[in-house]
Amino acid sequence: MRTLVAALLGVLLLGAAPPISIVINGDKLPIDPPPRMVNGTLYVPVRHTLDALGLPFDRDGNRVVTEVGSRSVDVTPTIEVKDVLYTPLHFFTDVLGAQSSYDRKTNTVTIVAQLIGRTANGLEATAAGYVRAGTVAAVDVLSDPPTITLGYDSGPKTIPIARNAIVEMQDVAADVTTPGELADVRPGDYARVEMRKDGRVEHVIDAFGSRFGKIVAVAGNQFVLDDGQVVAAGRTTEVALNGKAAAFSDLRAGDDVSVRYNVETNEVREVLASRSGVSATATDRSIASVEDSANRPLRAGDVVRVTLHGTAGGSATFDVGSYVTDQAMQEGPPGTYAGEYAIPRGANFAAVPIVGRLSLSGQPPSEAVAEQTLSAASTPPGISDVAPLAGATVNSSRPGIYAAFASGAVPVNPSSAQLWVNGRDVTSECVRTAQFIQYLPSYSYGNGPVRVTVRVSDKAGNVTTKTWSFAIRAR
Repeated sequence: MRTLVAALLGVLLLGAAPPISIVINGDKLPIDPPPRMVNGTLYVPVRHTLDALGLPFDRDGNRVVTEVGSRSVDVTPTIEVKDVLYTPLHFFTDVLGAQSSYDRKTNTVTIVAQLIGRTANGLEATAAGYVRAGTVAAVDVLSDPPTITLGYDSGPKTIPIARNAIVEMQDVAADVTTPGELADVRPGDYARVEMRKDGRVEHVIDAFGSRFGKIVAVAGNQFVLDDGQVVAAGRTTEVALNGKAAAFSDLRAGDDVSVRYNVETNEVREVLASRSGVSATATDRSIASVEDSANRPLRAGDVVRVTLHGTAGGSATFDVGSYVTDQAMQEGPPGTYAGEYAIPRGANFAAVPIVGRLSLSGQPPSEAVAEQTLSAASTPPGISDVAPLAGATVNSSRPGIYAAFASGAVPVNPSSAQLWVNGRDVTSECVRTAQFIQYLPSYSYGNGPVRVTVRVSDKAGNVTTKTWSFAIRAR
């Protein structure tokens, strides 16, 4: 009797075992339909698995064909259970070059595939490993290791980032890529995370678009910048005015703004607005003046010094627009408070006000705005378009040579633009503006390669250089 009871309990326990789950490239997939055991061989659903790997599924009867790169591959052998085709797990190991395993303890199938395909959760295989790309949902630099979370329709994916991983910031609008840190990556950006085959992250590229300018008109959920660009608020757009959370309706013509948007969806994620010239109110009488040392645009590493003159014996701080708040100030001579702020790597803002704040015992804080605004850029201007194009062949012995500039928060300094042709400086023969440099040769060049170098800086002193070559084949 005891033997019979034990046997029955065993059957019940086996029947209660959870379905076999499947994990592909680190993502657990829905288990309907789940993998199944048939005569001791583990079979996985064909379409479900191919879709997860980003590979096509083409069925003709019981024959299924997929494509891996330029190869067509027959999925075989297959069995059909309740209108679902299954193939042995070892198909992916033997034919597609995947790594697969089955853990009997956890009842889990794991497949890791270096296949050319892109999944619905942003995973793309490369020769060196994998790339996961998507919109940034969160960044945690305090966890160990730090993480970045990307959002997908199928749900968020949190990725641990090695502390020695290379992080690059790519301003697509300015066509500039600069070194960065994980803390520079912001929710709403579009990130590309490159990892080795073992899953270790080696490289993060954070792409975003930026626009800077002065608002000339506001209507509804849109405003127009002084260069004619129209900016529309999205459902997730965050707005700040002089360092404080604001609504889109609070924006006015004359406000200076910096706009950051997602380059994949073009959705505006952040509008930082600055409004200078705000006079002190009656409660601001404790502040006589606020002054700053920024008489020119600054770059990373430069320091702005802020001085507040007011009632002695208080506690003072200052804000730099929406970027830095409550920066501490120290009282030196009675009634004179001083503080400073070093421009960090990654900072890019235009004409933001510096707001001084003084707190006295038993009184509400007083605020006043410095007459002089602050602009800063830590990235150089971009060289967005060139002519003739790199690698092109032209049939003119006097080709016009041209390069267009894309500035960020700080405009280009036209007098800094230089151009060399085959090592010869021809800048004195060029037309230079803040938007472009153009050279029209006064003499003919011979057939063959022509090497061009352009260098330009913004008014903060950030320099960029671009070199390219084309060929002349005149008749």
